[in-house]
Amino acid sequence: MHLHFERRSRLAIRKRTSKSVAKRHDLDYFKKGSPIRLWQWRLALVALACAVVWIGLATSRNATAFSAGPVSAPHAVFAQKCDTCHKPVIPGAGWLPVIGARHNVPDSACLSCHQVGLHHADVATGSKPCSSCHVEHIGAMHLASAPVKGCTQCHANLETRGPLSPAAKHIDSFTHGHPEFEVLRAASSEIREAAYGLKFNHEAHLRKNLTGANGAKVTLDCASCHRISDMGERGTAQTGRMAPVDFDRSCRSCHSLEFDRRVAEQAPHTDAATVLRFVQEKMAATAPHDDAALVSAETIVFRQKCALCHAVSGAENLPRVIATALDVPRIAPAKQPQRFYTSAVFSHSAHGAVQCAECHTAALTSTSGKDLLLPGIATCQRCHDGQSNPQGPLPAGHAESGCSLCHTYHEGGRQHPATSSPAFRIDELIPSR
Repeated sequence: MHLHFERRSRLAIRKRTSKSVAKRHDLDYFKKGSPIRLWQWRLALVALACAVVWIGLATSRNATAFSAGPVSAPHAVFAQKCDTCHKPVIPGAGWLPVIGARHNVPDSACLSCHQVGLHHADVATGSKPCSSCHVEHIGAMHLASAPVKGCTQCHANLETRGPLSPAAKHIDSFTHGHPEFEVLRAASSEIREAAYGLKFNHEAHLRKNLTGANGAKVTLDCASCHRISDMGERGTAQTGRMAPVDFDRSCRSCHSLEFDRRVAEQAPHTDAATVLRFVQEKMAATAPHDDAALVSAETIVFRQKCALCHAVSGAENLPRVIATALDVPRIAPAKQPQRFYTSAVFSHSAHGAVQCAECHTAALTSTSGKDLLLPGIATCQRCHDGQSNPQGPLPAGHAESGCSLCHTYHEGGRQHPATSSPAFRIDELIPSR
């Protein structure tokens, strides 16, 4: 009996519970120091100090360690001077490690160098900061070539202060929502009359074996009359303008202004009064007091030569001697517009691989000088099919279609009415700054 009780007592003593086991552990062990923990703290502090020193050295020498990517080529001159553009979120707190971090680029930083006009300030309901469209640190691209989303963030659902009927309000890209070119949508008879004052037949001039200078047979093409003139601005947005057709260079060899075989010089291509004075002086020297010869010369010049291309009034009574300045016939000038596209840019040089007739197809069959031969948007969309990548090439057969390829964002103060100038500059397509 005694042995049995003693055995049960020893078994009771050996029995362990969770509570009894937990009491054996020191729950405050982490509060007590140890050699291993001490070295852990020392190594952590050394690593932190090395990081601070590395950041300091990197900051003092260059900003590569903090750059989101290479800056654009125009800004490369201060690529290592971040504070040129990046300002503290809190002015004067740039020394603070986090609160004063220089990641904000205010418009004032841009406007300190770039003096630009507002974009539709008279109708836009709001404005965006410069950095919302001109995205930096994405490579040595042309920073002015803003991505499409920089424009469509407003133009996909354009909100204006007042009525803006000529503007499309839902443009997602060049192929989705973009309207037909305005000059083709609103080509009034007044614009046509002013733009195409010349009597001209493209179809007749593109026929084969025409009679040219000295009776020689010639076959003309577009480049025989239309030539690109860079105007000394190669490499800019204005490169590739089409120069005005010059009579002396392109027309005189076939359409001479000869008025008398005895006179070697041809009449000048200028105003009627100057032409008349030239003819009278030459005939007075060649056939003095020969009124018949003078009448013949005046008739040839005004009723045959000038009237071939221009509307001539006041020459109905010829042949007769024109005695006074009041009797001088009036030659209607070709008041062609200086710019057809008043809100876009265009470069003929950039399209050098394309034949003229591929875009100006209507010119092949045009018989009237009042035909509007500018290509429509569908012609452009064959190549500019909506793809856009200002930072790199596109697949073969596709052309860049970004908004900034044709449109300038910041308008200047000057306006360019379609018929403001008698000079023919079909490709003077960007506002003067």
